[in-house]
Amino acid sequence: MEAYRGTMMSIQGRFLEYADAFEVSYEDDDWSRLAQYFTEEASYDSGDGNGPAGGRDALLDKLKAAVDGLDRAMDSRSVTFLQPPTTEGDTVIVNWRALYTKAGLPDLEILGCEYARFEGDCIAQLRDEIEPASIEVLTAWMGAHGEALAT
Repeated sequence: MEAYRGTMMSIQGRFLEYADAFEVSYEDDDWSRLAQYFTEEASYDSGDGNGPAGGRDALLDKLKAAVDGLDRAMDSRSVTFLQPPTTEGDTVIVNWRALYTKAGLPDLEILGCEYARFEGDCIAQLRDEIEPASIEVLTAWMGAHGEALAT
């Protein structure tokens, strides 16, 4: 049991290292630093309905495209974990909240859950599930304000 507990802490710690590195990559747009956190065949499903990206390079491209598409169009972005990550077997699970602001527009809040399945100390599958209510909010917000993001 102690060895298993150590493994749980290891993947939680590794996930938190990845999350910190993600924020640095968001700031400087160097997504290559994240490669070390993923297996070569890793997949990422952002929950956007477009299906998963397969392979580390495609995964990193999808992460960058996701933040280039919405996050960078906003004046500010704040992503927080709603509680510390939990672990179920080889998977780290974390509930998150993203808050976006843009001058002259109402704030946009999105809630979701991220699942990171590990193989060893690397993520083999990353998946985000956006809460259904947040999908409705995002759809309505984009319908009302999406054109303002292009300016």
